[in-house]
Amino acid sequence: MRLNVPTTEFTKAPPEYVTVSLQDYGVIRLSGPQTETFLQGQLTCDLRELSQDNWLFSAHCDNKGKAMSTLFVCRYADSVLLITALPALRETLAQLQKFGVFSKVEISDASDQLHCYGVFGTAAPAHLADFVQQPLNSEGDRPVTQTDDGVVLKLGTQPDQYLYVTSNDDFPTNAEASSWHALEIERGRATLLSGTILEYVPQMLNVQALHGISFNKGCYIGQETIARMKYLGKQKRALYRLRGQGNAVTPGTTVEQQLGDNWRRAGTVINAVNRAEQQLDVLAVLPHDISEDTQLRIKGDDASLLEIYPLPYNLDES
Repeated sequence: MRLNVPTTEFTKAPPEYVTVSLQDYGVIRLSGPQTETFLQGQLTCDLRELSQDNWLFSAHCDNKGKAMSTLFVCRYADSVLLITALPALRETLAQLQKFGVFSKVEISDASDQLHCYGVFGTAAPAHLADFVQQPLNSEGDRPVTQTDDGVVLKLGTQPDQYLYVTSNDDFPTNAEASSWHALEIERGRATLLSGTILEYVPQMLNVQALHGISFNKGCYIGQETIARMKYLGKQKRALYRLRGQGNAVTPGTTVEQQLGDNWRRAGTVINAVNRAEQQLDVLAVLPHDISEDTQLRIKGDDASLLEIYPLPYNLDES
């Protein structure tokens, strides 16, 4: 029987064992002698910090500093893997291939060869270690386990959360992907989808709060805009987590705020999941100085009502 997304937050009441097939995720694989140098000029993270035993979070931007994807970055065998949702993957792949012709790097969409699964819960470490038949690496903040057929990235604790990328296409699952997306919303980790791609500078998606931007690594595509936002105080928007009553919504939907007796545009939905009928969890880009007690709703759904919930990290960059 497939598990439904519970109304209680996963981070407050960790489940025992949830496994999902992330068929909406894909993998870009890069290899060759200039892979690190090439990616250092493309991604917001610092590739010098990447080893076989850790992963990085990153954004990939156009030359205006607008993010086309947020990515999990890791090594696998002699390659670097970039993992993200398929709509964003297609944008990122196109830009990488455009610039990759000038470097000694092989770039391929490996989504058909490497499959993505989400695993989390109190029993997840033991079950996953048993499945891959080896202990899971737990050293450091973002550990990676190299397996015979792929990699296991530990993405969080309370509950323990893993992204399993593997050539194995029959990993047993017991829940729908919406469970994983609900947990990612709780983590405050945005995934760009159609309707939100190339709309926001990474700081508006809190990528810096997730240690996904290096401000001292040197030049990369979009770096000028990203640096200006940091050092000149130009940031006017940020990512917020919302919960409340509402119908299902899609990325790019407008969020409105109440001003007196009227409602005005406040921001945009980035990710959303219905945990139950009329119970909505959302990540949305809103004004960075919005009051925490602001009443919000989804445009076109007058019966909806959302409140700002705490994020699991500090929006300060320190």
